[in-house]
Amino acid sequence: MPAAKSKVLAKKPAPKKTSQKDPLTWLYLNPDKASNGFVFGVLRKTFRGRTNSAHEFGFRKCHLGSTFVGADRSAWNPNAEKVEVILPAKADDVLSDLDVLLHQVDEFASPNEAGLLTYLTLPLGDVERIHIGWERARSYAVKLANLRNVASIVILHSPGSIGAAFPLHAHVLIVPRVFLNGFGLRHGAFDREILCDEGQAVLHGLWEDHGDAAA
Repeated sequence: MPAAKSKVLAKKPAPKKTSQKDPLTWLYLNPDKASNGFVFGVLRKTFRGRTNSAHEFGFRKCHLGSTFVGADRSAWNPNAEKVEVILPAKADDVLSDLDVLLHQVDEFASPNEAGLLTYLTLPLGDVERIHIGWERARSYAVKLANLRNVASIVILHSPGSIGAAFPLHAHVLIVPRVFLNGFGLRHGAFDREILCDEGQAVLHGLWEDHGDAAA
C-alpha cells in the first residue's frame, strides 16, 4: 500500500501591520470594495493589536506630513486646505471645537461598542474650483446631520498644493452617536447602521444622490 502523501498547506498571507506614519493602516477600509474613489471604514478602539484614539486619528488627518507623527496634540493648527465641524441641531455648540469633540468621542466611548468614528473619503476630482468641491463635501455632511442627526468633521485635502499627483478629495469623520435631544454625546445612542460593513453602501448611496443633485 503506497504511503499517503503529506498534504502541503498553503501559506497564509502575513497580516498587514499598522504603521504610526500612516493612519489609514489603523482601520479596515472598503469591506465592499472601492466605489469610484469613495472610501469607507470604521475606526475601532483596537485594530490588529493597535489601540486607537479618535483624537489622534482626527489630529493626523487634519495635520499632514511626517512632522506631526507623535506631535503634541494639545495645539491644533491644521494644515489641510479646509476643516470644519458640522453639528446636528441638538448638539451642544461647544462640540464645534475639534479638540473638544474628538476628546469626548474617546472619553465617552461605550464599553459594548468597538467603533469610535466612521471614516469616509469623498472623491472631488470632477470639480473645476476648490470652493465648489468644498461646498459639495460640506453640504454632504450637513445632509448627514439633518437625516441621521450625527456630527461630522469635514477635511478638504488638495494634494496639488504639496506637489502630489492625486485629485482633490475630502475626508469626513462621522461621530456615530445620534443627537436626538440635549443630553449630549455621552448619552447618545449609536447609529449602528454606519458602524457595520453595510454602512458603506448606505453612505455611498447618499453620496451618489448628493452628487447627482449638485451636478
